[in-house]
Amino acid sequence: MGRQAKTVERLRAAIEALSEHNPMTVRQVYYQLVSRQVIENTRTQYQAVSNLLVDARKTGEIPWTWIEDRLRRPRTVGMWSDLSAFAETARRSYRRDVWATQPQYVEVWLEKDALSGIFEDVLSPYGVTLNVGRGFDGWDSIRNAAARYNAAARYNGRKRRTTVLYFGDFDPSGEDMVRSLRERLYFFNISPKVIKCALTKDDIERYQLPPDFAKKTDTRAAKFIARHGDVSVELDALPASVLRDRLTTEVEKRLDLNAIAKVREREAVEIKRLVALLSAA
Repeated sequence: MGRQAKTVERLRAAIEALSEHNPMTVRQVYYQLVSRQVIENTRTQYQAVSNLLVDARKTGEIPWTWIEDRLRRPRTVGMWSDLSAFAETARRSYRRDVWATQPQYVEVWLEKDALSGIFEDVLSPYGVTLNVGRGFDGWDSIRNAAARYNAAARYNGRKRRTTVLYFGDFDPSGEDMVRSLRERLYFFNISPKVIKCALTKDDIERYQLPPDFAKKTDTRAAKFIARHGDVSVELDALPASVLRDRLTTEVEKRLDLNAIAKVREREAVEIKRLVALLSAA
């Protein structure tokens, strides 16, 4: 049985979005279709997209590797046949600390685990830590962050500032998370500069992202609506290319890129030595 015209259009848009960036989670693909105004933002539409992506992978129209499930992952134990086989892992894994020569310490905080793949790909070359909150972070996560920032501020006996770049939804909770993060870190006598980089009201207008209504059950809704109006948009709706560019720009303008390049040069020399030692064993 052939697909209906609406289903064909959804599949075409999904393949287009995934061709621009993959892998994505089902949730990411769904919000990309919402932002492109292919579907409405409803639970029924989400399930329809989920079913369509399953069918398209079964028929080979969408590669299995283009869709990922970041929650259901096997916890495997790393093993190697011998030291020479481990040498390749060592080559890929060894990273020299870039923060010893940086004027400030930078971290990125992300509200949505579904987007962490995009963020990890962008941040890895810079050695920037990604903290995924999945909403409001628990106190243990906040305490651990405070310890990291305290150590970073006194790295090698010199003081330097810490900047946290925050990416989250534009809704009552998403807008309040920056305040919450600042206040809870201050409980541990840590006061980094916290900047919300996305999603902003300007992003919604600039990229014409389709809004939803703010959740009235959220205790922060009344204050949010009074300030911004009855509008709510998830970070997932922002085009992946825009999100990558925003993240890259915000990180790079706070780092000494020349210092990182010098660290990478020394790192390459050390990797060759390490691989030679392991391969000869």
